[in-house]
Amino acid sequence: PPMPQAVQVFVFINNQQAGPFDINGLSQLVAQGQLTSATLVWKAGMPQWAAASTLPELNSLFATPTPPTPPTV
Repeated sequence: PPMPQAVQVFVFINNQQAGPFDINGLSQLVAQGQLTSATLVWKAGMPQWAAASTLPELNSLFATPTPPTPPTV
């Protein structure tokens, strides 16, 4: 079977279209604060631009890890 295509997403940053980015590139944008869950994104197959939070593939980028319970001393 063919390998699944890596996600290629365009991002709307500073009133300009940027990309396409793969998941690693998108992760870097999140780290730089340029991509948030509200940032408009588009990928092939989408009828129009939508908030990044609407793409299931990107949900892991915005998940805030919960720290484990601190040890008791």
